Amino acid sequence: MNILRNIAIPCGATLAIHVVVIAALFSDWQPKIEHKLVKPPRHIEAKLVELKPKAKQAKQEEKPKKVDLTKKQRMLEEQQRAEKLKREAEIKKRQELEAKKAAEAKKKKEQAAAEAKKKEQQRKEEQQRQLRIQQEFEKALLEEQGQLLEDSYATQAQSYAALIRQRVERSWSRPPSARNGMRCELSIQLVPSGRVIDVQVSRSSGDAAFDRAALKAVKKIEAFPELQDMPIGLFEREFRNFKMVFQPEDLRQ
Repeated sequence: MNILRNIAIPCGATLAIHVVVIAALFSDWQPKIEHKLVKPPRHIEAKLVELKPKAKQAKQEEKPKKVDLTKKQRMLEEQQRAEKLKREAEIKKRQELEAKKAAEAKKKKEQAAAEAKKKEQQRKEEQQRQLRIQQEFEKALLEEQGQLLEDSYATQAQSYAALIRQRVERSWSRPPSARNGMRCELSIQLVPSGRVIDVQVSRSSGDAAFDRAALKAVKKIEAFPELQDMPIGLFEREFRNFKMVFQPEDLRQ
């Protein structure tokens, strides 16, 4: 029962409204409307005034933001240019560093080469100096030995010359035509064994008999065996070819 009551009341009200509307349409009824301005309360007006700017601002915020593509592109280009300059600066710095290292390495290499060349030059100079010292020492030694040999040769030569003269004088007979002041020079040639292989008058005394007597005295001896023990150097220098002078006053009566 309650359910039927609840449904019937709304339905009745709705039906009554429809009846009134239909009647009005058919009767050409027009309601009288009085236009009367009603001033809204102050608190409502103020609220509306305050809401207008906010509504405008909200509309502005709702508008899509325009993107400045030119500015963005310019910023991107500036960033790329800055990065390029940075890379170029890094490359330049690296190249300068490498060039500096290469220059230092080249300088060190040149210094090492110059030092090595200097040391080599010093070594050669020292070697030359030592060689000169050695040569001077050897020269002095040879000179000393030569002088000693010369002194020895001179002493030996005098001894051998005296021996030869004694042998020749013992076999020489002065001719009757010999006079003081006469001088006959003979050129005598020997071999290392001491044998006489040639004898000639190299300067005549002016007296043929005196010259023949001198030649005969040397040829008669034929050899000087004492010369076999003579140093070959001394023989070659002093006795392979030598001169002998004959004078009458050299012989004793």
